[in-house]
Amino acid sequence: MPTLKDIADRVGVSISTVSRALSDDTRRPVSDETKRRILSVAAELGYKLDGIGRVAADRAIDDQKQIACIVPQSLMDNHPYFSQVLEGFYWKLKELGQPAAIVRTFEEVKDAAKLGDMLRESGVKGVLAISWYDNELFELMKKEGVVLLGVSFNDDSVSAPVVDVDRISAARAVVRHLREQGHTRIGYIGGPAFFKIMENEERYIGYQFAMLQASLTINPDWVIDTNWNVDASYNKMTELLTSKPKSEWPTAIFCASDMLAIPAMRAALEKECRIPEDIAFVGMDNIAVAQYTSPPLTSVHVPRFEVGSIAAKTIVDHLDGHYPIPPKILLPCTLVARESSAFKRST
Repeated sequence: MPTLKDIADRVGVSISTVSRALSDDTRRPVSDETKRRILSVAAELGYKLDGIGRVAADRAIDDQKQIACIVPQSLMDNHPYFSQVLEGFYWKLKELGQPAAIVRTFEEVKDAAKLGDMLRESGVKGVLAISWYDNELFELMKKEGVVLLGVSFNDDSVSAPVVDVDRISAARAVVRHLREQGHTRIGYIGGPAFFKIMENEERYIGYQFAMLQASLTINPDWVIDTNWNVDASYNKMTELLTSKPKSEWPTAIFCASDMLAIPAMRAALEKECRIPEDIAFVGMDNIAVAQYTSPPLTSVHVPRFEVGSIAAKTIVDHLDGHYPIPPKILLPCTLVARESSAFKRST
């Protein structure tokens, strides 16, 4: 038979906290979230509850919300950005006493019939859509009464709740940093947004905005659309440096992700380009390996774990009816300056 210690170990609280929650001790009350987790685990383990405890446990079970997380297959394979988002999402759901999310790849449910079957068979009440957009599937979820929350698709044309980071502001901060280092010839390496057009992508919009604000010209030869492919970043950077004399190179490049910056830096070094004296590089995401590149890569730190955590809390709150209109939460980013841009050019 399960004991108070079994419940305490599962929830991660003290035995006394479990005891107070189950006895509904009003002298030293337990927070609603912790109490809900304790009652839910107690019911799950088969702990015998009486009276108020039994009613409260039934209510805790009713309050549980099955959530699905749908991610493109390409982001499932230990992606350095999205793996931390998923980790934050997982731990926050656990902390809130919610069941573990059902995880599916977009490729598994991109057919409307398959998605509909999954929603109905699993009893899913909310879906976290990570970095994909499909209007037909979004409309299907709406018809089924399923709440949608997006991560990494903050597009003004999409009317859906979003938890993300402010990439436009982050891109402007990068250009501002490079301007402070004396750069006026600033290039860009990135990829398209959901509608396959790079001009709609937030980081590129921020880059354009900052360049325009500084009265700087954007040279189209220095703007590289890689379609988010690391090999394309290497190949196109090699092509740029090979086809242009050094006098026509950009002196700095903002890369929309560290994963694009690293191969571009490799291409530059192979062409005997000095980093940052000839070309400075700045990436985005601040993945763990950024500090170990040669030279260490300046990057924009994105609070990935926090994005996942806040997404979990937001979708649960949304299911509880706390948002009369779709919320849009954008977290700030921070520039982490390292040697790849640590060279002040003479003006």
